[in-house]
Amino acid sequence: MTRIRAVILDFDGVIAESNQVKDDAFAEFFSRFPNQQKALLAHHEAHHARPRREKFEYAAGLLGRPGDQALLAEMGAQFSALVSSRVIACPPVPGAPEFLRDFSAYLPLYISSVTPQEELEIIVEGRGLAGYFAAVFGNPPLPKPQAIAQVLEREQLRPAEVAFVGDSLSDYQAASGAGLVFWGRDSGQSFAGAPVEVFADLHAIAARLRGAI
Repeated sequence: MTRIRAVILDFDGVIAESNQVKDDAFAEFFSRFPNQQKALLAHHEAHHARPRREKFEYAAGLLGRPGDQALLAEMGAQFSALVSSRVIACPPVPGAPEFLRDFSAYLPLYISSVTPQEELEIIVEGRGLAGYFAAVFGNPPLPKPQAIAQVLEREQLRPAEVAFVGDSLSDYQAASGAGLVFWGRDSGQSFAGAPVEVFADLHAIAARLRGAI
């Protein structure tokens, strides 16, 4: 059996219990557009794991300002200011602190998230986790398939030697499309019937990883 030699983790719902925090922040943020709020929240819920830039592009279209880069930048900055401190303060996924502490001692760990890079770095630093990771990749600039390619290149590993831990169907699609091992964390999101090994928390995923290294 091929042994796992590096691990890529999603952030929200895998390291931090931040999915509901972000859902609440989107609801609060979109409340400033009362005529479009219902459609914006429905779009967010239907595209939960997609980058927020896409959601703001959709919002700009509903507001009659499609492609307005100034508006998109303003939305991004305002939402980041709203949500960052909340994500820093939210609880960890059970087992995540121990997972990062234990495995970072002998495996390269990475984050690949749809959170923008600068904000992701602030959050990881704010939670005291920066020292556990070889690198963190946010989107923008790097969608998960590109982040995966970077990890494979940096570590000079075959895809079967890398595990991706995620909590969404899009995580699974990115990992399986690249040939990585995928383990799902049950954060309440649907894997839509995909053939995913799903675990309750990072304690369970740690036990699975110990049997694969």
